[in-house]
Amino acid sequence: MTRILGINGSIRPRSSADRALKFTLKALEANGAQCETFEIGSLPLLDGRPEDQYPAAVGAWRAACSAADGFVIAVPSYHGAMPGALKNALDFIDLPHAGGKPFAIIGIAGGDAEPPVTDVVRVMRHIGAVAAVPDVVISRASNHWGAGDEPANAGVKIAIAKVAEDLVALAALRAAGQLPQP
Repeated sequence: MTRILGINGSIRPRSSADRALKFTLKALEANGAQCETFEIGSLPLLDGRPEDQYPAAVGAWRAACSAADGFVIAVPSYHGAMPGALKNALDFIDLPHAGGKPFAIIGIAGGDAEPPVTDVVRVMRHIGAVAAVPDVVISRASNHWGAGDEPANAGVKIAIAKVAEDLVALAALRAAGQLPQP
């Protein structure tokens, strides 16, 4: 079974990113993926200490990334960029954990969601992951998502469903060795 790791760029429960990630995970599961999430808020700051001095959460994060066939990342916008906790989490992983794996980005913000999406795509590509499906960018989220657990905009639902279908298909191809490996 294809394994997708869901990463919430917001550490605030019930945030718009949290709701968008949960909705997307349901769409991925409907396409046959086994999904899990990792709470990035449990990670310490990356500060250059020797590897053996980081808490077990770092090893668990790296193991979860290594075990995944692909990633879906919900990205809110904090001051026009990705949140610091998400950048910190991504800084703990590299080619052995993410190399060659496809990822999807669901950007959601009260204002412009594009800048943090671009930030995350750039970082994921630098650590060897593959931007193989379109991003879903939900700017002015109150107009397109609202306070509920599902998008208020039918177009957003369709876009997430398509991204989920494509991500599962690509992750399955990679897991089967049918995509180039790094």
